[in-house]
Amino acid sequence: MSDDTAGSRLRGRALLPGLLGATLALVTGAQPWWRATAEGVAVSFSGTETTAGLAQALGVVALAGWLLVLVLRNRGRQAVAVLLALAGAGIVVVGVLRPRPSAAAVRTQVREVSLADQFALGSTGWCYGYAASGLLVMAGAVLVLLTASRWPQRTDRFSRDPTASTAGGNDPADVWRALDAGLDPTLGPDQLRDGGNVTGVAPDVQKGGFSDTMGTTDQAPPPTPAE
Repeated sequence: MSDDTAGSRLRGRALLPGLLGATLALVTGAQPWWRATAEGVAVSFSGTETTAGLAQALGVVALAGWLLVLVLRNRGRQAVAVLLALAGAGIVVVGVLRPRPSAAAVRTQVREVSLADQFALGSTGWCYGYAASGLLVMAGAVLVLLTASRWPQRTDRFSRDPTASTAGGNDPADVWRALDAGLDPTLGPDQLRDGGNVTGVAPDVQKGGFSDTMGTTDQAPPPTPAE
């Protein structure tokens, strides 16, 4: 098995629980965590409502972090993995604590559908599913920290080849000499330079002696004044 194949498998094993946990956190955070019943009428309160949006925010952070892991390099992945582990721990804590809605909020919701003053408030199992999603996020983050160095390296299509030489080398004067000589400045140094001179150029061009043949006429010497 090649190193790239083994690295791809390690990457998949880390990304699968992480992405699954982040998606599950978004889904379970929007589900009813508490349900109030009064005279046969039930009113539900989602995790987003009872946590003032914290449940959904942690899920969004986890999902965004895993998307970053897909595009970053080794050190970036490890840095984001630490943040993902913290976000996963926060998801677990919020799910286990399952904050209760206030009595005033429950009474307000109940009176919108019923005139009863008494109600029974009970929790659902969605908060535990939310906590489990945090465990998945943490597990994926730990796997990233342990295996990110062995993942296949992402190739950069736009990286500059350090061995490539453009415009006749590093000397800008070579570029202008090549342009003045009518050559392609993107040729390599071995094609543009030969002993310090531009190759493929007429000797008079190399020496800088451009002759002007258009406007020159042979003139006779001035007459000698008569004595």
